[in-house]
Amino acid sequence: MGLSIARTSLLGGLGLVQGIVERRTTVPILGHVLIEPNGNGLNLSATDLEVGIRTNVACSGKEKSLTLNARKLFEIVREAEGEEVALTTLDNDWVELKCGRAKFKMMGLDPRSFPAMPSQSVGKEADGAKKKLKAELVIPATVLKDMIDKTLFAVSPDEARYNLSGVFVESSAPGSARMVATDGHRLAMIEREVAGFSMDGGAIIPRKGLAELRKILDQDGDTEVRLSLEGQLAYLKRGNTEVSMRLVEGEFPDYRGVIPKQSKYKIAVPRDALFAAIKRAAIFSSERYHGVKFSLSPGLLTVSSTSPETGEASESLDVDFNNEDFAIGFNASYVSQVLGVIPAGANVELGLSDDVSPGVIRAPEADSQYTYVVMPMRL
Repeated sequence: MGLSIARTSLLGGLGLVQGIVERRTTVPILGHVLIEPNGNGLNLSATDLEVGIRTNVACSGKEKSLTLNARKLFEIVREAEGEEVALTTLDNDWVELKCGRAKFKMMGLDPRSFPAMPSQSVGKEADGAKKKLKAELVIPATVLKDMIDKTLFAVSPDEARYNLSGVFVESSAPGSARMVATDGHRLAMIEREVAGFSMDGGAIIPRKGLAELRKILDQDGDTEVRLSLEGQLAYLKRGNTEVSMRLVEGEFPDYRGVIPKQSKYKIAVPRDALFAAIKRAAIFSSERYHGVKFSLSPGLLTVSSTSPETGEASESLDVDFNNEDFAIGFNASYVSQVLGVIPAGANVELGLSDDVSPGVIRAPEADSQYTYVVMPMRL
């Protein structure tokens, strides 16, 4: 009989799984999406063995489970013009797909070879120190999105530094949730009050899994979500979609020692003006180092850059500063990225000490503490 699915619904479901599907893999099945009809429609599942996502889509008809190349199927459904997509299995795992007046035949793989999703049962059976980990973070979706947005960009992209490849989650005190990320050059930390939350130790949630989890937080409005951490697994369900992932093994570095306890100079600056000045100054920064200079003099903060090959730029902002002249250099990208996640219209506090000590950017908010530490650079 085959399956009949609304094209827009199928496109939305396939869009959610694209971030999980492996682009280049020696295991072909990891490039496929598993399509499992059930009494409530059909489940679309994808996994890379470390992170898995499953979402439910309404459909009509009956068909056995099948797998298809996730990216090719997404491209077909995206470009099709019909309102309904019909799927029918053929012999030898081939599948016929019809949408409007277009017809396709795709070769699938045996659905029985599709790997199991990271599951809570796997987490409970895990050995090692994380076996005792068990915590649930019940938090409004918008709050969790904000915490992810303000830390995820600082995660290290270096796969060799495995313990820096995710965001560290802990409870610094009962009723408080903290997220921390660092790549060794900068560190982002946000803390929010979360009633009833506490956990022993901490857990490192992988960047890829957290990025996929972030996508589903935009669904179903600002309701509370429940992020479960148990054994070696993190799990969250939102509407018809669930994401599960294996936690990163290893110890997160002692980040507290990196954060300066106090700064010699503290300067309040409007976030919008500083963000714009850095973007303009960065036009002439070195393509390799992306450095900009912050120069302080009585009443002024001047953001500048220079390149022998292309030119120079500078822009001054009025600030409350009455000490001796001082200058320090930073990577423009590192500062721009943090200003990009701070709300427009906010004020930020720059904490500076000398040209070798880390600079600190703080964004005070009524219900959170956000701290960003960035190492200086010589220009």
